[in-house]
Amino acid sequence: MFSERARAIALLQRIERESLYASLLLLHESGFVRTLVLGVLRWRSRLDFVIEHFAQRPLKKLDPVVVDVLRLGIYQLQYMDVPSYAAVSETVDLTPKRARGFVNAILRRASEKKTPEPRDVATRTAHPQWLIDRWTKFFGVERATKIAEANQELSYPDVLSLKGDAPPDAEPSKFVNGLWRLHGSSADLDRERFYPMDEGSAVIADIARSYGDDVLDLAAAPGGKMIYMAHHGARVIANDVSIARIRPLKARGAKIVVSDGRQPPFRKKFEVVLLDAPCSATGTIRKNPEIKWRLREADIASFATLQRELLASAMTLANKYVVYSTCSLEPEENDEIVAPYARVDVDGRWQMADGEERASPSAIRHAPSFSEWIESGVLRLTPDSGADGFTAFVLRV
Repeated sequence: MFSERARAIALLQRIERESLYASLLLLHESGFVRTLVLGVLRWRSRLDFVIEHFAQRPLKKLDPVVVDVLRLGIYQLQYMDVPSYAAVSETVDLTPKRARGFVNAILRRASEKKTPEPRDVATRTAHPQWLIDRWTKFFGVERATKIAEANQELSYPDVLSLKGDAPPDAEPSKFVNGLWRLHGSSADLDRERFYPMDEGSAVIADIARSYGDDVLDLAAAPGGKMIYMAHHGARVIANDVSIARIRPLKARGAKIVVSDGRQPPFRKKFEVVLLDAPCSATGTIRKNPEIKWRLREADIASFATLQRELLASAMTLANKYVVYSTCSLEPEENDEIVAPYARVDVDGRWQMADGEERASPSAIRHAPSFSEWIESGVLRLTPDSGADGFTAFVLRV
């Protein structure tokens, strides 16, 4: 029988091999498997610190399969309420026979002896050093540390209530109406009544629909923002380049268009264009911890050309407002992309490059619930808010 621990190992290897998103791959897995996979991904470098401490050798000297097994075992011992004998014996059973004695010895040491506490923030919070360094530069030491710590908290899906009722074991969102924060898995919820989407994503949709009822969602897939806006009364056309990712919206009654947002077929202009641009997704690490191990600093700017081209297109399609957002915390994907169209002066007013005032901090509407995350007219929702991290600008055309 394929045990849940063996299933977790197989999924971890598949996520690494195929560059998959764990949150999507785990939607229909058991709570135990989900906890194991996300836990190992979330704490990977901290687990490696423990392995190296007890093995007394660098990780690169160990067989990758053995490393996977040790990570799984040590996570159970140090972060889960699992009996030590079960964590050790059942994890050892997953090990190739040639290495079982070694794995057994390491896990027993980890179960019996205390591990030293890492002194640096990167190891303590299990983040790459380069990511901590850049957040420290942009947000300061205290907030960068809070972001990293928030990324390590257990995270469950949020859901939009489509029928107005509350899901079991949930609390209402503190940011937007109709959204619920679950305290467990969403696997058993009726998808006709509850649509999974993060609070941060709903905040972006709430901002966009507050500017008008005629909305083009220019890069709509997978569609949560479009569903939120339509549910709250907006008339939305959902556009995306991927027919596979946008097709499911049609079953929900959405008006969909499949086109490259840089060269869309629309002849009319829209009151509001929402561009939630493709990005590095550094704001979503809590739900997708594999991102921090997969991403390299050089990758941050890799979306810049596409982001600029999409924003240029959005500016021609709107007759009033463009909401530009990303689920990235990085200025290269946000401030630097918007810079040609707007700047923020010392008084917090937004101005176009020619000096004409186009927007102000008060322009982000429906803000009382998340006003503390608006800085000089820019939404900088970071994971220490409890939601995924998003950055958003409102540009008046």
